[in-house]
Amino acid sequence: MLKLATQVITLDRLNIHGRLHRLSRELRITIEHDADRLTLSNEEFGLLVSAPTLEEGIAGISDELSTLWDVYVAENPANLTRDALRLRSNLESLVAAGVGS
Repeated sequence: MLKLATQVITLDRLNIHGRLHRLSRELRITIEHDADRLTLSNEEFGLLVSAPTLEEGIAGISDELSTLWDVYVAENPANLTRDALRLRSNLESLVAAGVGS
């Protein structure tokens, strides 16, 4: 069986909470092919999505980022640990204009 090589794509915009946002920096997504599924991942944010198509995978990545935004950016910073504050800062740097919660 033919195994396709791992690919890396960069995203410059994402749909977060139903709104399309231009990213302030590119988000690198690694794509691995396994039989009839794709696995999309991003190490920086700990994203991991399995999907049958690239479109569904990118939608899953957007959903995961929306959830991270809700958990870390919408939260009061006083309630976050040092690591959570670092993740919050990384998320905010990704979408510089901000995303409404």
